[in-house]
Amino acid sequence: MYKNLFSPLRLGSAQIPNRICLLAHRTNFARIGLLTQQHIAYYRRRAQGGCGLIILGELTVHLDDRPVESVIQAGRPEAMEGFRRLTTAVHEFDTRIFAQLKHHGFQSSGAISRKATWGPSAISDIVFGETCKPMESEDMAEIVDAFVRAADQIKQAGFDGLEIDMGPESLLRQFLSPISNHREDAYGGNSENRMRFPIQVITAVRKAVGREFTVGVCLCADEKFWGGISGDDAVQTAQALENAGLADYFNVSVGTYYNLHLIMPPMHIPEGFTVEAAERIKQSVFRPVITSYQIGFPAMAETLISEGRTDMVGFVRALICDPDMPSKARDNREADIRYCVKDNKGCIGRINQSKKLGCIQNPLVGHESLTGDEHWPAATRRKKVIVVGAGPSGLEAARVAAERGHEVTVLEAQDKVGGQVNLIGMRPGRGIMQSITRYLESCLDQRGVKIQTGITATVDFILAQTPDAVVVTTGSRPKSRPYPGDYGPPQVLTDWDVILGTYPVGERVLFVDEEGGHHAMSTAELLAGQGKKVDMITSDLFIGIRLAHRGELYLGRQRLLQMEVTFTTDVEVLEIHGAVVTARDIYTDRRIRFDKYDTVVLDAGNESQDDLYHQLKGRVKELYRAGDCVAPRGIDMAILEGRNVGSRL
Repeated sequence: MYKNLFSPLRLGSAQIPNRICLLAHRTNFARIGLLTQQHIAYYRRRAQGGCGLIILGELTVHLDDRPVESVIQAGRPEAMEGFRRLTTAVHEFDTRIFAQLKHHGFQSSGAISRKATWGPSAISDIVFGETCKPMESEDMAEIVDAFVRAADQIKQAGFDGLEIDMGPESLLRQFLSPISNHREDAYGGNSENRMRFPIQVITAVRKAVGREFTVGVCLCADEKFWGGISGDDAVQTAQALENAGLADYFNVSVGTYYNLHLIMPPMHIPEGFTVEAAERIKQSVFRPVITSYQIGFPAMAETLISEGRTDMVGFVRALICDPDMPSKARDNREADIRYCVKDNKGCIGRINQSKKLGCIQNPLVGHESLTGDEHWPAATRRKKVIVVGAGPSGLEAARVAAERGHEVTVLEAQDKVGGQVNLIGMRPGRGIMQSITRYLESCLDQRGVKIQTGITATVDFILAQTPDAVVVTTGSRPKSRPYPGDYGPPQVLTDWDVILGTYPVGERVLFVDEEGGHHAMSTAELLAGQGKKVDMITSDLFIGIRLAHRGELYLGRQRLLQMEVTFTTDVEVLEIHGAVVTARDIYTDRRIRFDKYDTVVLDAGNESQDDLYHQLKGRVKELYRAGDCVAPRGIDMAILEGRNVGSRL
């Protein structure tokens, strides 16, 4: 069905069995600059799932290049053992593995290295904020030598090729870009001069590893920022590298740290936004091109290859979420794919907080075994299990329990499954979240699990079923009285009331945001899209502050501001009477009265719906609870706890 996607491709001397690539990315698994057992299990699992090529990331070639603590120092002799174990593990399957070599330039941290960062010119990075030292000739020679040493180790360790990073986080891209290269010597000015140092690096690497070892380039095809690398610049660079015989393929990226939403795109970024830039590179060179970011799988990937618009397709989050995505597509089991929803909380959000890589849907990420076995052991005794609540936590608990051989019934009070995921999916741009429910429903359907909707599960109803075990996953609801005062519907509503359309909303809306994430911002966006005049207040420093580490703060605020939503920060609500809100400035203690609104909308946190759990205590053989019924949190913890409960039954 996907004959082009699963056809072989030659990249230099490496024969890749299919056109699916796991791109280089951070995992934060490294310790003291070295690869760990966790890396080996993680990448082995992706190879087991059927991707054709893995590109190992988070490598740095120089000991002083330390953007984060958990980088892998590729040139250290001690790294060799881990590299060999990794390539051996991946080569158990029909998968090839390359290593991406990079120096981060001024996108590094002197706070970690305790030394000045290096770059082409004395400017500071927009994220790290440190003014770097402009590199001298001896610094450049040192970096060239570092790339050569690392490349030699990569070849000796059994990798099938390597990739030189000239993409978003690269020193070499900083030399190529007019934004960051202000030099007036032979390494700055016109495009030929700006290419000089990157070409010196890759020339030395090519000489060190030989013509028979694959060397590719991750190339920024468009910085998408004023004064940066343009499409014309990228074409010129690609052609120069090809004409010199230096690049066996081009892995195309778009954007830089000046527009993080492009290099770590959330769900609001449309599919295929990089295709045009990558296609332009492909049309200008003869070497194969990899197109990446927001590529729909598998149909879109197949179409791009079959139409000759790219040669290979790169993924990160999709293969984090479901490592078996390639094999499922190959075997025509698309319905079994756990599709990434690009929520960014478990992957990018954790990485940017220096936590280990995770996934809101797949709790096994970062906890893979070296055998790749993800099957649950069969239960020693088959039990009759009732799960109350068909949100993500309940569905996951039911899935795992059924896989272990239990007889499972799910009871849901609403007329459809999904719980709060249904509300999330009703917000602007977030409909893709409902695929979480669709995947879990499909799993339960295959296991023959009965889901009964429209059932209010009382204690008597449950006891009448004589279950061996009950799992309560009844979730949470918005706090009924988060502030003192005399108020309520229809003047004062919760964000749930707005989404469900429970009450009419007036034309002038005051939105109290104490959640700081998507729930408030996207609900406000819904109201503004209906033509309401929305003003948002929060005690936080920013509206949407909890989206910053997920790379979504900029885009969310941009959409709201373009819809003329206003933000007032650093104010704490004291009390509400009718539609009048009294607050205080948290720094000056000045009282502020908000009294010109038709409707006040509150997003001030949830409270657990745990009455049934407490009523059942001591009355059933086994009783468990999971998700928001324990404490209101997010989908990631709901699914994790559901899985844990299912495994304990």
